[in-house]
Amino acid sequence: MKFNICVSIPIKNTSFKEVEPIIADVLKSNPKLIELRFDYISNIKTLSMDFLRDIVKSIKPYAGVIFTLRDPSEGGQLKINQKDRFKILKMFIESKPDYVDFEMNTDQNIINEIINLASQNEVKIIFSYHNFEKTISFDDTIKLIQNFNNKLIQDLSLDSDVLEEIIYKIIFTAQKFEDNLVPLKLCKEMFNSNQKVISFCMGPLGIFSRITCILAGSYFTYASLEEKTASGQINVSKMKEMYNLILNNQ
Repeated sequence: MKFNICVSIPIKNTSFKEVEPIIADVLKSNPKLIELRFDYISNIKTLSMDFLRDIVKSIKPYAGVIFTLRDPSEGGQLKINQKDRFKILKMFIESKPDYVDFEMNTDQNIINEIINLASQNEVKIIFSYHNFEKTISFDDTIKLIQNFNNKLIQDLSLDSDVLEEIIYKIIFTAQKFEDNLVPLKLCKEMFNSNQKVISFCMGPLGIFSRITCILAGSYFTYASLEEKTASGQINVSKMKEMYNLILNNQ
């Protein structure tokens, strides 16, 4: 059974011969999506369109593809200037994965350019927010999303069709078990409003929402193969085993 799991892979070099067997191993777990985290690359200047297209070609028949260059301000491993960052995001979109993930706090001009380019290439956007210190309140989370939505409508003049395709990724850090309730409530609220969202808590205390968020309406959740890209990430096989135990009794 294919659950709504995205397996995240850190990409450390641009040799497709080295990346291909890792992708093949992940595909054996039958994930819904695979995220490629390019901020782990040792030399970003070696990134090429051919390499990106080879990755897309190897995954797309079997799973969705997400390209991510996470910013250091939200857990990324690579410091890069905004000009080079924009060039890479543009390369991502032109190689036509299913999704490109970048931060809500990205410069507005870059957001505008990327949204337009993504629309032309039929690539969907995941707007991310990561809080590595705590879990903010549910009301503050709703305000965060509403304020960003208003910016997209008022400053960038996006129409409703474009907004409906956007996925919000709102990730917190759990300092206590009760923090898990915020992302779960958010998933339920957004799902009932027909707005796509991914939300859970990182860290050991956030494992509960990382597992149960898809049951509350999260578009998908994240798992690892071997190397984790976030605190509290669970191996995909273990996560699938948990879902089989839970869902087969329903």
